[in-house]
Amino acid sequence: MRYFKVFFWVSITYTLLMTSCSELGPSVNPEGTNRVVLVEEFTGVQCVNCPEGSEQIELLLGIHGDNLIAVSIHSGFFANPYMDSQYDFRTDEGAAIENLLGPAIGYPIATINRRVFPSEGEALLNRSKWAGYIDQEKAEPLMVDISLENDYDSSTRELSVTADFSFLETVSDELRISVMVTENNIVDPQLTPEGKNENYTHKHVLRGMMTNFDGNDYTGNRTQGATGSETYSMILPAEWNENNCSAVVFIHTYLNGWNVLQAAESKIF
Repeated sequence: MRYFKVFFWVSITYTLLMTSCSELGPSVNPEGTNRVVLVEEFTGVQCVNCPEGSEQIELLLGIHGDNLIAVSIHSGFFANPYMDSQYDFRTDEGAAIENLLGPAIGYPIATINRRVFPSEGEALLNRSKWAGYIDQEKAEPLMVDISLENDYDSSTRELSVTADFSFLETVSDELRISVMVTENNIVDPQLTPEGKNENYTHKHVLRGMMTNFDGNDYTGNRTQGATGSETYSMILPAEWNENNCSAVVFIHTYLNGWNVLQAAESKIF
């Protein structure tokens, strides 16, 4: 009976999320797909509506599992820390990414694989549209796959991430690789509809990047059957809890839009 109740509530949650973007039609996700979708959520600790966006991200992660990766980017006015904040989640890369894809005109707001969908005028989407477009992107054919291997030296705090790429189809567009480091479960103040929560748990926070904010050029062969490998390194700052950190790698276009073809995530430990 317990498992039936869990299934029932997950089913209801999924139905509600899908109806928020009904113009996209019903789910057509193939079972067992290797397509991984990247959602970059722009948020801030002084944004009263942002906890609702974060809650929806968690629901979507529960639905899609390993086929969805979330990154929370703290940028803009609402990302200014409180006087008693222990952390400042703002990053130069996050601000540059918002300018690249936006700017954001309201929070919370997110991009889905950085695409500008035909019925939209921009890449940044309000939360009523996230579920439908994630479902749509997940159903797209996989053109290139990514596997990750992390190597972390706890004595020096140096993290190395090796990404292996396998092209399942020929890609004519020039490509770039972006590598982010996110940190999960950071307890620090956050404004909520009920007031300031001093012990709010922040998730999937962008902490920094191993590449340029707009990615590094992928110079390998992009024809069907080709493989390539790239390694990136950085020293993790002392305030980052490596036990809660993950590497997020995605391959994307950049001359004709910033479309993400595939993403991968791997915990440091």
